Amino acid sequence: MEIYHSWEELPTNKKFVLAMGFFDGCHRGHEEVLRLARELADKEGAIPGVLTFWPHPMAVLAPKVQVPLLQSREEKAKSMEKAGMAFALFLKPDEKFLNEEPEEFLEKLESLPGLSGLAAGENFTFGRQAKGNSRLLKEWSRLKKIPVSVAGLTEEEGKTVSSTAIRQLIQQGQMKEAACLLGRNYTLQGDVVHGFHRGHDILGFPTANLSFAEDRVLPKDGVYATFALIGGRKYPSITNIGKNPTFEGKQRTIETFIFHFDSNIYGKSFTLEWVERIRGEIRFPSPEALAAQIQKDIQRAEKILERR
Repeated sequence: MEIYHSWEELPTNKKFVLAMGFFDGCHRGHEEVLRLARELADKEGAIPGVLTFWPHPMAVLAPKVQVPLLQSREEKAKSMEKAGMAFALFLKPDEKFLNEEPEEFLEKLESLPGLSGLAAGENFTFGRQAKGNSRLLKEWSRLKKIPVSVAGLTEEEGKTVSSTAIRQLIQQGQMKEAACLLGRNYTLQGDVVHGFHRGHDILGFPTANLSFAEDRVLPKDGVYATFALIGGRKYPSITNIGKNPTFEGKQRTIETFIFHFDSNIYGKSFTLEWVERIRGEIRFPSPEALAAQIQKDIQRAEKILERR
């Protein structure tokens, strides 16, 4: 899949259809928008592509309000490629762009030589103060004779699928519910860093201490059944996120004990797949009591992961 960063890089000798949106997480609702883009591209004899943004527009509009993200830019691009997109245009939403009237954005789209259609979600907005919406897109489509496909809101088990809803579920530790809306388990890629060595030296469970990008959504503190994706293999594991109250910890850390794994991975990175929350963080009276509980947690995690 080709990656572009400006309007000028878009193909001029090929017809294309653009799926538009931020697409954080590339969840089930986004998958429907991308499906409509593929469908429209086939109908128009064009290639399907994506018009998206990086960073999140809120980083420009309200820098103090950090929106935690479900995917990095690279992960988003991989999801789009997997969904059959031929290219992705990542526009940087500066103040000038975000303060343009919706009509200016539509004029820019109309000026693209290869544009043969658009696809967007029902709740897609654009232009100054988000005044542009799917209704305006449809009116523009009828006027300009450029086909537009709009995906309705997607529901799973009675819940509307949205990036906001998924972020909230993850932050509440409801990983199974989040996976239902995402269409897969939530994943985080992190770097293995040196920790306090308590897992190996005190508790008898050597753990990998992980460092993640600050802009990512992190699950609620607690113990989770997880998979560690290392070197093309998927290892069952158990992960604790929190401040380690038994050891009077003050810094929030993420530690993973990988079952049946003894390779040295310090300084490397791997992806953690979050499956199910087992329990919250507990302050134990002694390291021995904590070690006994960890053994129970491992047994429970093994049963959970056997079913996945």
